[in-house]
Amino acid sequence: MKFSIHQATSVGGRPVNEDRVGYAYSREALLMVLSDGMGGHAAGEVAAQITLQSLIQAFRLSAKPRVEDPLSFLSQAIINAHYAILEYARVNHIEGNPRATVVTCLVQEGGYAWWAHVGDSRLYHIRHGKVLTRTIDHSHAQLLIEQGVLSEAQLRTHDSRNRLYCSLGGETLPHVDFGRRAVLQAGDVIALCSDGLWGVLDDEEIAERLARGPLVRVVPELVEQAEMEAGPNSDNVSLIAMRWEEGEPSLAPDTVSTETMALDQVTTAFSLPQQPPGFSAEPLDNEEIERAIREINETIQKFKG
Repeated sequence: MKFSIHQATSVGGRPVNEDRVGYAYSREALLMVLSDGMGGHAAGEVAAQITLQSLIQAFRLSAKPRVEDPLSFLSQAIINAHYAILEYARVNHIEGNPRATVVTCLVQEGGYAWWAHVGDSRLYHIRHGKVLTRTIDHSHAQLLIEQGVLSEAQLRTHDSRNRLYCSLGGETLPHVDFGRRAVLQAGDVIALCSDGLWGVLDDEEIAERLARGPLVRVVPELVEQAEMEAGPNSDNVSLIAMRWEEGEPSLAPDTVSTETMALDQVTTAFSLPQQPPGFSAEPLDNEEIERAIREINETIQKFKG
């Protein structure tokens, strides 16, 4: 496989970055994940962290070097993440139901792509600067659009835009939406973003910008632009984008080629969230950090399937 990929995240105007984004790839498969912790619920960043780690770990166990049943894999991994969040909250006596969104995409050799999502973090499939398809938010505002009460242009400023009826970590089993298998062409872009990006920038602008220029430059530029346009009240902003390079005559400097990877090798990359200068939350010492990571991993192990 040949692809270029880049990710970026920013805390915006919030005290904590509750977004988590990362990817992993083997010789014949690539998994991208973005999870947005829900700020109205306790420990949203923990729910997002569990979601990211759970899906990446499931990929490491399943990509040998490809995933045999992509849709079943995505479904099981997401549901396992949901139960892992509930278990972590129970064991650690966290009240308020930690919750998170998730959007994830699996791409395999040959350019076949499958995706799934819960909540309002989005996936865009972009070709020649146009959006071929995108995920449909699990929000009350989206329901109003489908009923003809609200227009797409009104979505970003409507009061119910952030009211979700589906998330991971909630009291009911989440409804997972899937995209039908897509066949990527050389130059196609798959982009995953949190509502901090699409809530500020138009779909058309996101697609046009990602279709031109190297992702290593365009992705952080879009994140910075969304943060600046939103102003001091900016939400967390995160974006991960992959350009399919298979069939291209020459490799761009940032292109990943998996051709020489061992069959059992998996490479991962996470964007670590940055907190703002002067962030006043009490820091954890090394022992507390290690214990928290260990507890998350132990919880995930119970639900890895």
